Amino acid sequence: MSTAESTSPGRVGENRKKLQEKCLRIVSPVSPARLYCCYAVIIVLTGAVIALSVALSLSGKTEQISRNNTYAVCPRNWIGFGNKCFYFSEDMENWTFSQNYCRALGAQLARFDNQKELNFLKRYKGSFDHWISLHRESSHRPWMWADNTEYNNLVPIRGEGDHAYLSNRGISSGRDYMQRKWICSLPNSYTLQCPEVSQLV
Repeated sequence: MSTAESTSPGRVGENRKKLQEKCLRIVSPVSPARLYCCYAVIIVLTGAVIALSVALSLSGKTEQISRNNTYAVCPRNWIGFGNKCFYFSEDMENWTFSQNYCRALGAQLARFDNQKELNFLKRYKGSFDHWISLHRESSHRPWMWADNTEYNNLVPIRGEGDHAYLSNRGISSGRDYMQRKWICSLPNSYTLQCPEVSQLV
């Protein structure tokens, strides 16, 4: 065979093919078709593992997000914030009447557990003062919530009274016989009670 014949384009391709076949036989006694099939299966499985990993990581984030953004389902005319429901009265009454009104609804005068809830109450109360559940037996006793847990003094309470209300200046105190609007709050465990189907028919 002459040099010209061995370097012709057709001959070079043929030589290359023979060389590849020899290499494949050395590397693997399996036919090239089976080898390519194995490569295809490996690529498909790798893609499936990656897709499954991404799907699982996203579902974990969605679950975490849904836990953080839990909101209460509130009755009509109540406003939900976080996992509590609040009712802002239209009428004005004394502290005792206001507390009894809230209890009749299965609630209590408003309680806030953090600065965000307090800011929410101040924003929605409008320009009127509203009774909240903080009270004390005397000026020498600690402030208590309606459920008799002690107030953590998150915000100082102004005034010399024994019953607290939300004012434009923050939390103030006054005499329980004064007429003010009030805010009721439903506890964290509140769930909307739906009537049974038989009651609706």
